Amino acid sequence: MSVATTTVLAQPPATNAPTFDVVSIRRNTDLTPSVSRPILRPDGGFTLFGVPISLLVARAYPPAVPIDMIGLPAWATSERYDVSATSLLPSASPEQRAAMMRAMLADRFKLMAHVENREQDVWELVRAREDRRLGPGIKPPTVDCGAHSAEVRASPQRAAEESNRAAAGTPPPCTLVHRGDRMEGDTTIAALTMQLRSTAGRYIVDKTGLTGSYHVTMTYDFQAGLRGLDAPSTAGASPSVFAALEDQLGLKLRSARASRETLVIDRLERPTEN
Repeated sequence: MSVATTTVLAQPPATNAPTFDVVSIRRNTDLTPSVSRPILRPDGGFTLFGVPISLLVARAYPPAVPIDMIGLPAWATSERYDVSATSLLPSASPEQRAAMMRAMLADRFKLMAHVENREQDVWELVRAREDRRLGPGIKPPTVDCGAHSAEVRASPQRAAEESNRAAAGTPPPCTLVHRGDRMEGDTTIAALTMQLRSTAGRYIVDKTGLTGSYHVTMTYDFQAGLRGLDAPSTAGASPSVFAALEDQLGLKLRSARASRETLVIDRLERPTEN
């Protein structure tokens, strides 16, 4: 049940709000998985290949993710598009990038959306052991991820370079890398909860009290989220995310209810032609 509502409508931007200069949107009907790498530029322009529109909505309303959105039409996650946009800004902050994305979605997809505080089922991430000891899979980091993130946020050029580096298959610092069911990297607990979100099936609230950065190594059934939480495990599968957190990190997920800001899609249409 909604306990409070704050409306944030996606409408034509104000005269002083940044917008993309030129936008190209084409339906991608190639069933072959794309190997084309995304291109992100410091000025806020980008080129993305074969992406669902739900991804663009998420970029327009960070930190929303498609699995948490209400009212998202099925085609927005199933259909794929090639989208390219250019910008006249010399450099673009994260806020300007999101504003330009919102303006584009309102113009080309007729997006209207608002944010509501809704009571939802969540997981709370807590210490699993009474002595509060952590597991063998969580150790001191090699990089201060808080400082690293601050440096990236302060430099659009640095942010674009790291995004393109990741797309090229070379993960930047403070990235959790999956190789099969094994996940490893330097991270904060907040970033870890976001990484585990799709497999756990609910938003995860950090209640561990852990601050700073950690080097995390964890092996779990990464494909469980794709099969569905109620689907049986496959033969020989890695442990569930719940078991792996407790055994390997000394943490556990506890069911709870919480009021959270939720993006509600009021209107979203297939794009207008170029």
